[in-house]
Amino acid sequence: MAVFMKAARTIGDLDDEFYHDERQRDVWNEASAVGFQLAQWAALGGGALLPWVAGRIGAQIAIGVLAVWFVTSMAVIMYARACDVDIYASVKTWRPRVVMACLVYLAGIVGIYAQLSTPLDQDPATWAGRIVGGLVGGGAAAAVIAWYRRRERRRREEEDARDQADL
Repeated sequence: MAVFMKAARTIGDLDDEFYHDERQRDVWNEASAVGFQLAQWAALGGGALLPWVAGRIGAQIAIGVLAVWFVTSMAVIMYARACDVDIYASVKTWRPRVVMACLVYLAGIVGIYAQLSTPLDQDPATWAGRIVGGLVGGGAAAAVIAWYRRRERRRREEEDARDQADL
């Protein structure tokens, strides 16, 4: 078992006898999902409000809050993937809930930037640096997206091949 999976099972106390009863396990899993979502929305809301309410110090705290939010979300997704569950298989993108989460997250990012950025100057070197940085960042994002799509396509092809072999 991978180190990540061992750590996740230990953190979640998944080997406890509590999980042997199916109904108890289902109710606990639902309650945990509600708690997780509440914590996620609270972190998003706090990360969005802190820069606007508490100024520069709030923006610095919001960076940490949003970083913890992101790492926690990625840990959940990684655990599901490690258990061969694709959480995006049945997701309809851009549902109102997803749009709202994106808007709240962006409000936090804009607030952080507004509080921590220095005033924009008109120096051509600064603008050139921003343009180059944007192009490099955009290129890196495009490369990651292309890699992810290839990986997902390969995974689906392997699943289809296994399904055909099982027939």
